Amino acid sequence: MNIRWNIFLAVILLVLLSWFYTLHREQPDLSELIKAPESPEYIGRKMETTVFSPTGRKQYLAISEQVEYFAQDGRTEFHRPIVYVLEETRNSPDSAMGQSWKLSADKATLSKNNMLNLDGNVIAQSLLADSRLQRVETERATVNLTTQDISSDTMAKINGLNFTSSGRKLTGNLKQQVATLKEQVKTHYEISNQ
Repeated sequence: MNIRWNIFLAVILLVLLSWFYTLHREQPDLSELIKAPESPEYIGRKMETTVFSPTGRKQYLAISEQVEYFAQDGRTEFHRPIVYVLEETRNSPDSAMGQSWKLSADKATLSKNNMLNLDGNVIAQSLLADSRLQRVETERATVNLTTQDISSDTMAKINGLNFTSSGRKLTGNLKQQVATLKEQVKTHYEISNQ
């Protein structure tokens, strides 16, 4: 009978020890499951997004390796973006939208008021063959996607029909094909003999 009591007490002791162990075991950290306020609402990889104006016309097309949207302040961050700015094609009876500019950079941030801040190896390439302003290269630039105004406070290089200019503090408008350099400007003209 003594052996039975010892086995019975050993089983009760094991049950109590297991219960005690489960009470004092560390709980899994649930904070990893709760989204921090400064973290993105969503992250997308290899995204292609078409944005429409309030009137229903396509405004621009954005393609990116990675997109992060932050709902707290309404900004969207792009990694290695390519943005195609769209405008009505000329001489088109149905007012079709065509790509007029291709913007690319290492990183970009789009604010909720359509200001695109491009950072690192910024290139704005005209997709229209007859554009007076063909290409803009700089390290950082800001583009208003509604008005197509562009500005930069870093060294910029502009290529146009028969000219190349470089300088600081770029301002301009992609739709109007106009750009102004304000400091340290150097321009080279190509004169063709016709």
